[in-house]
Amino acid sequence: MLKKLLHKPLVHFLVLGGLLFISYSFFKWYEDTQNHIVISKERIVQLTSQKEKELLRLLSKEEKEEIIEKEIYEEVLYKEALKRGLNNNNVDIKGDLVKKMELVIYNTYELPVPSDEVLKAFMLENRKNYLKEERIHFIQSMIGRNVKHFKKEYDLTAFEVNNIFGRSFAEVLFELETDEKVHKVESTYGVHEVQVIEKIIGEVKDFNVVKEKLLDDYLRKQREQKNRAIYESLKSQYRISIEK
Repeated sequence: MLKKLLHKPLVHFLVLGGLLFISYSFFKWYEDTQNHIVISKERIVQLTSQKEKELLRLLSKEEKEEIIEKEIYEEVLYKEALKRGLNNNNVDIKGDLVKKMELVIYNTYELPVPSDEVLKAFMLENRKNYLKEERIHFIQSMIGRNVKHFKKEYDLTAFEVNNIFGRSFAEVLFELETDEKVHKVESTYGVHEVQVIEKIIGEVKDFNVVKEKLLDDYLRKQREQKNRAIYESLKSQYRISIEK
Protein backbone atom coordinates (compact mmCIF):
# COMPACT_ATOMS: atom_id res chain seq x y z
CA MET A 1 0.00 0.00 0.00
CA LEU A 2 2.77 2.41 1.00
CA LYS A 3 4.72 1.56 -2.19
CA LYS A 4 1.65 2.32 -4.31
CA LEU A 5 1.16 5.69 -2.53
CA LEU A 6 4.82 6.64 -3.09
CA HIS A 7 4.32 6.20 -6.83
CA LYS A 8 1.22 8.42 -7.01
CA PRO A 9 1.81 11.89 -8.61
CA LEU A 10 -0.45 13.56 -6.03
CA VAL A 11 1.77 12.31 -3.22
CA HIS A 12 4.84 13.60 -5.04
CA PHE A 13 3.13 16.97 -5.46
CA LEU A 14 2.19 17.16 -1.78
CA VAL A 15 5.68 16.18 -0.59
CA LEU A 16 7.34 18.66 -2.94
CA GLY A 17 4.90 21.34 -1.85
CA GLY A 18 5.64 20.62 1.78
CA LEU A 19 9.39 20.87 1.20
CA LEU A 20 8.97 24.14 -0.68
CA PHE A 21 6.84 25.53 2.14
CA ILE A 22 9.43 24.52 4.75
CA SER A 23 12.23 26.03 2.65
CA TYR A 24 10.30 29.25 2.09
CA SER A 25 9.47 29.51 5.81
CA PHE A 26 13.12 28.99 6.74
CA PHE A 27 14.45 31.56 4.29
CA LYS A 28 11.71 34.01 5.25
CA TRP A 29 12.64 33.57 8.92
CA TYR A 30 16.32 34.00 8.05
CA GLU A 31 15.64 37.12 5.98
CA ASP A 32 13.49 38.60 8.74
CA THR A 33 16.24 37.91 11.26
CA GLN A 34 18.89 39.47 9.04
CA ASN A 35 16.75 42.55 8.38
CA HIS A 36 15.59 43.07 11.95
CA ILE A 37 17.50 45.37 14.29
CA VAL A 38 16.69 45.31 17.98
CA ILE A 39 18.09 47.97 20.31
CA SER A 40 17.57 46.36 23.70
CA LYS A 41 16.77 48.21 26.90
CA GLU A 42 19.97 46.82 28.44
CA ARG A 43 22.05 48.19 25.56
CA ILE A 44 20.45 51.63 25.89
CA VAL A 45 21.19 51.68 29.64
CA GLN A 46 24.79 50.60 28.98
CA LEU A 47 25.42 53.28 26.33
CA THR A 48 23.71 55.98 28.39
CA SER A 49 25.67 55.12 31.53
CA GLN A 50 28.97 55.19 29.66
CA LYS A 51 28.24 58.64 28.23
CA GLU A 52 27.07 60.04 31.54
CA LYS A 53 30.27 58.85 33.21
CA GLU A 54 32.29 60.60 30.53
CA LEU A 55 30.36 63.88 30.89
CA LEU A 56 29.86 63.61 34.67
CA ARG A 57 26.19 64.57 34.27
CA LEU A 58 22.81 63.16 33.27
CA LEU A 59 21.91 63.14 29.59
CA SER A 60 18.97 65.04 28.15
CA LYS A 61 16.20 63.31 26.21
CA GLU A 62 17.66 64.59 22.94
CA GLU A 63 21.13 63.29 23.81
CA LYS A 64 19.72 59.85 24.60
CA GLU A 65 17.91 59.82 21.26
CA GLU A 66 21.18 60.70 19.50
CA ILE A 67 22.91 57.76 21.20
CA ILE A 68 20.14 55.38 20.07
CA GLU A 69 20.27 56.73 16.51
CA LYS A 70 24.03 56.24 16.43
CA GLU A 71 23.58 52.63 17.58
CA ILE A 72 21.02 52.05 14.80
CA TYR A 73 23.43 53.60 12.30
CA GLU A 74 26.23 51.25 13.32
CA GLU A 75 23.93 48.21 13.28
CA VAL A 76 22.70 49.01 9.76
CA LEU A 77 26.22 49.42 8.37
CA TYR A 78 27.48 46.38 10.29
CA LYS A 79 24.77 44.14 8.84
CA GLU A 80 25.35 45.55 5.36
CA ALA A 81 29.07 44.85 5.71
CA LEU A 82 28.35 41.23 6.65
CA LYS A 83 26.00 40.86 3.68
CA ARG A 84 28.71 42.13 1.34
CA GLY A 85 31.34 39.81 2.74
CA LEU A 86 33.59 42.54 4.10
CA ASN A 87 34.48 40.44 7.15
CA ASN A 88 37.29 38.60 5.39
CA ASN A 89 39.46 38.92 8.46
CA ASN A 90 38.15 36.80 11.33
CA VAL A 91 39.41 39.31 13.86
CA ASP A 92 37.31 42.13 12.35
CA ILE A 93 35.18 43.76 15.02
CA LYS A 94 31.96 45.69 14.59
CA GLY A 95 33.65 49.11 14.55
CA ASP A 96 36.10 48.01 11.86
CA LEU A 97 33.33 46.69 9.64
CA VAL A 98 31.31 49.90 10.05
CA LYS A 99 34.34 51.90 8.86
CA LYS A 100 34.87 49.52 5.95
CA MET A 101 31.24 49.93 4.95
CA GLU A 102 31.52 53.72 5.10
CA LEU A 103 34.44 53.54 2.67
CA VAL A 104 32.39 51.34 0.33
CA ILE A 105 29.22 53.44 0.18
CA TYR A 106 30.25 57.04 0.92
CA ASN A 107 32.12 59.55 -1.24
CA THR A 108 32.54 57.07 -4.09
CA TYR A 109 30.73 59.28 -6.60
CA GLU A 110 31.49 62.41 -8.61
CA LEU A 111 29.72 65.63 -7.71
CA PRO A 112 29.14 68.17 -10.49
CA VAL A 113 31.16 71.38 -10.18
CA PRO A 114 28.71 74.20 -9.40
CA SER A 115 28.55 77.35 -11.48
CA ASP A 116 29.29 80.79 -10.03
CA GLU A 117 25.55 81.50 -10.00
CA VAL A 118 24.93 78.42 -7.85
CA LEU A 119 27.74 79.41 -5.46
CA LYS A 120 26.43 82.97 -5.18
CA ALA A 121 22.97 81.66 -4.33
CA PHE A 122 24.53 79.32 -1.74
CA MET A 123 26.43 82.30 -0.31
CA LEU A 124 23.23 84.31 0.12
CA GLU A 125 21.47 81.36 1.76
CA ASN A 126 24.32 81.08 4.26
CA ARG A 127 25.42 84.71 4.37
CA LYS A 128 26.22 84.68 8.11
CA ASN A 129 29.16 82.37 7.35
CA TYR A 130 30.71 84.82 4.89
CA LEU A 131 30.43 88.17 6.66
CA LYS A 132 33.28 90.53 7.35
CA GLU A 133 33.97 90.72 11.05
CA GLU A 134 31.87 93.22 13.00
CA ARG A 135 33.75 96.33 14.09
CA ILE A 136 33.17 98.71 16.98
CA HIS A 137 34.12 102.39 17.25
CA PHE A 138 34.48 103.47 20.88
CA ILE A 139 36.20 105.81 23.31
CA GLN A 140 37.83 104.55 26.48
CA SER A 141 39.86 105.99 29.30
CA MET A 142 41.31 104.43 32.41
CA ILE A 143 40.07 105.33 35.87
CA GLY A 144 42.65 106.15 38.56
CA ARG A 145 45.67 105.19 36.43
CA ASN A 146 47.97 106.94 34.04
CA VAL A 147 48.34 104.41 31.24
CA LYS A 148 49.93 106.33 28.37
CA HIS A 149 50.19 103.47 25.86
CA PHE A 150 46.39 103.22 25.54
CA LYS A 151 44.88 105.42 22.86
CA LYS A 152 41.60 107.05 23.71
CA GLU A 153 39.64 106.27 20.55
CA TYR A 154 39.48 102.91 18.76
CA ASP A 155 37.94 101.27 15.72
CA LEU A 156 38.50 97.53 16.19
CA THR A 157 37.17 94.07 15.44
CA ALA A 158 36.18 91.73 18.27
CA PHE A 159 39.41 89.80 17.72
CA GLU A 160 41.48 92.98 18.05
CA VAL A 161 39.61 94.14 21.17
CA ASN A 162 40.17 90.73 22.72
CA ASN A 163 43.92 90.90 21.99
CA ILE A 164 44.32 94.40 23.44
CA PHE A 165 41.92 94.48 26.39
CA GLY A 166 41.14 90.83 27.06
CA ARG A 167 38.19 88.53 26.44
CA SER A 168 35.93 89.68 29.30
CA PHE A 169 36.28 93.33 28.23
CA ALA A 170 35.49 92.44 24.59
CA GLU A 171 32.38 90.43 25.54
CA VAL A 172 30.95 93.31 27.62
CA LEU A 173 31.94 95.97 25.07
CA PHE A 174 30.05 94.38 22.18
CA GLU A 175 26.91 94.13 24.34
CA LEU A 176 26.82 97.88 24.99
CA GLU A 177 24.39 100.12 23.10
CA THR A 178 25.48 102.91 20.77
CA ASP A 179 24.36 105.87 22.86
CA GLU A 180 25.91 108.76 24.75
CA LYS A 181 26.14 106.85 28.02
CA VAL A 182 29.52 106.22 29.60
CA HIS A 183 29.88 102.70 31.00
CA LYS A 184 32.40 101.30 33.44
CA VAL A 185 34.00 98.13 32.07
CA GLU A 186 36.71 96.08 33.75
CA SER A 187 39.71 94.51 32.04
CA THR A 188 42.91 92.90 33.25
CA TYR A 189 44.40 96.42 33.34
CA GLY A 190 41.76 97.92 35.61
CA VAL A 191 38.49 99.82 35.17
CA HIS A 192 37.71 101.74 31.97
CA GLU A 193 35.16 104.41 31.18
CA VAL A 194 33.75 103.42 27.81
CA GLN A 195 31.43 105.11 25.33
CA VAL A 196 30.37 103.27 22.18
CA ILE A 197 30.15 105.57 19.15
CA GLU A 198 29.23 103.10 16.40
CA LYS A 199 28.92 99.40 15.63
CA ILE A 200 29.74 98.48 12.06
CA ILE A 201 27.82 95.33 11.18
CA GLY A 202 29.83 92.96 9.03
CA GLU A 203 29.01 93.05 5.32
CA VAL A 204 29.13 90.05 3.02
CA LYS A 205 32.66 89.46 1.76
CA ASP A 206 33.56 89.83 -1.89
CA PHE A 207 32.58 86.71 -3.86
CA ASN A 208 36.00 86.29 -5.49
CA VAL A 209 37.73 86.48 -2.11
CA VAL A 210 35.73 83.60 -0.64
CA LYS A 211 35.01 81.61 -3.82
CA GLU A 212 37.39 78.77 -2.92
CA LYS A 213 35.90 78.42 0.56
CA LEU A 214 32.41 78.61 -0.92
CA LEU A 215 33.20 75.76 -3.30
CA ASP A 216 34.54 73.59 -0.45
CA ASP A 217 31.54 74.36 1.77
CA TYR A 218 29.03 73.75 -1.03
CA LEU A 219 30.54 70.41 -2.07
CA ARG A 220 30.83 69.28 1.56
CA LYS A 221 27.14 70.03 2.14
CA GLN A 222 26.15 68.24 -1.09
CA ARG A 223 28.24 65.23 -0.06
CA GLU A 224 26.69 65.15 3.41
CA GLN A 225 23.18 65.22 1.92
CA LYS A 226 23.97 62.47 -0.60
CA ASN A 227 25.63 60.29 2.04
CA ARG A 228 22.63 60.78 4.30
CA ALA A 229 20.29 59.72 1.49
CA ILE A 230 22.38 56.58 0.89
CA TYR A 231 22.20 55.66 4.57
CA GLU A 232 18.46 56.35 4.82
CA SER A 233 17.90 54.08 1.80
CA LEU A 234 19.78 51.25 3.53
CA LYS A 235 18.04 51.90 6.84
CA SER A 236 14.59 51.69 5.21
CA GLN A 237 15.26 48.02 4.39
CA TYR A 238 15.36 47.12 8.09
CA ARG A 239 12.67 46.63 10.69
CA ILE A 240 13.89 48.47 13.77
CA SER A 241 12.66 47.77 17.30
CA ILE A 242 13.67 49.93 20.25
CA GLU A 243 12.87 48.48 23.66
CA LYS A 244 11.59 51.01 26.19
